[in-house]
Amino acid sequence: METLLWILHVIVAVSLVVVILMQPGQAGGMGTAFGGGGSQTVFGSQGSSGFLGKLTAALGTLFFLTSLGLAMLAKTGEESLLEGGEQPAQEQQQEVPVAPGEGPQGPPIPGTGGQQR
Repeated sequence: METLLWILHVIVAVSLVVVILMQPGQAGGMGTAFGGGGSQTVFGSQGSSGFLGKLTAALGTLFFLTSLGLAMLAKTGEESLLEGGEQPAQEQQQEVPVAPGEGPQGPPIPGTGGQQR
């Protein structure tokens, strides 16, 4: 189920990018690249703005819903560390034993009479 939702989410995201890039801007958009003003009739009498606008809204809504679904699946999968769960074993800090005569600055430097750095 989660894999199917991920695949749908990626397809919707790529489609949304393509549809947004196809929309006409101030210079005419992609419609002028395919033969000028005559290509506007491919999308109907209103041009591409009505069809592409509705398609963008539908893909945007679908993208929002798939994002919400994936977030809900991720939340039910594991408990957050901030909600009181214990730290994983590999992230717990372990105290390293210090050898006698070694301070926090390191071992004594030979030839300095036992002084540390």
